[in-house]
Amino acid sequence: MSMNQQNRHVLVANKVLIAMSGLTRWTKREEGFMYEQHHYNIPGPFLALKWTKSRIRHLLTLLSHCDDKGMLSLVESEALADHARTSVRSLHDNLRLFEQAGLIRYDFHFTGVLSIELVDYLSNYRDLTEESGSIGSKTGYTSIWCGMIRHLMEIDHVNILRVALRALVQVERDIHVQSQEKAILTYDEVKGFLPRYCGHRLAVKGMLDQLSRLFDVQLVEDTKDFLSAVKDNISLKRRIHTVTRPLMFQMKIGEQVDSRRIREAERASTLIGWFDLREVARDFVDFDLLEVPQSSLKSLSDTYGFEACDEVLRSIRNDFLRYGERLQETDVYSLFFQSPVLYLNERLRRLSEKLAIA
Repeated sequence: MSMNQQNRHVLVANKVLIAMSGLTRWTKREEGFMYEQHHYNIPGPFLALKWTKSRIRHLLTLLSHCDDKGMLSLVESEALADHARTSVRSLHDNLRLFEQAGLIRYDFHFTGVLSIELVDYLSNYRDLTEESGSIGSKTGYTSIWCGMIRHLMEIDHVNILRVALRALVQVERDIHVQSQEKAILTYDEVKGFLPRYCGHRLAVKGMLDQLSRLFDVQLVEDTKDFLSAVKDNISLKRRIHTVTRPLMFQMKIGEQVDSRRIREAERASTLIGWFDLREVARDFVDFDLLEVPQSSLKSLSDTYGFEACDEVLRSIRNDFLRYGERLQETDVYSLFFQSPVLYLNERLRRLSEKLAIA
């Protein structure tokens, strides 16, 4: 039993990822000092908790299954624990801790089934706030592909998991926001948020090597190569003046787990599928009257994926080829001609539930 399906693209505020990875001790900058709790405006409850491996997994699991209001309705404890690769007891312990810290509210309906609310979801977990009637974000959020989430759940060492979270933030900032070819973390930056006992160069390199399934990581330790990379990276220029040694890690996220690349490719394919349907249907009906904004099609693609969208669109196209204009007279398609978006969402929802049961 579950009223929430797993989100395909999990949106997480950068400040949450930073808090879970651990705040850096590397605070000195050319113009003064930079403290991450202030720079990212991290809420106190996130700072008060010690982020163990299970707590990181459980919070990511909640974010993977909540709706756009931060609600998880009638979910099974066992399903959430399985997703996080932990015991149900560990899940319940951390849910109590999260509630005590003010991060969530939850209630059990009956044994093993509960509903959960992520407190102040848009502000705390997406970093979205409303000012003067417009929605804005101070330090942004990262879109994480559900396949990447599954890989994160498989990481056994908490410090490697913390490095992965930092890498995701840096890829978002350097590649997706600043359009750099590669994201860069210096040795000082990585050493700054890791415990002191594992800050040795070889230990840090070993952790990044273990993320090779998720990131293409290149070690740069030649001084000339280091300085060359600095010239090409705007954000690195501002961070370079307090670096203690010319050592950095250049990273690109793997294409198979790149949420942005996957989302854009699937959106484009879904739009093509809709246009193909339109070309067939306009021979039988005035298809231009069926207004479907591209933004709605993109949202359906993000929610259900191209394969599901393609299956539904092909089914409708085939029905037009088979029945033609008579399709307007059927009860099955009455909603389609009244509100195509609602019809598509209902078909996709039923298909998603069917696949989940299978």
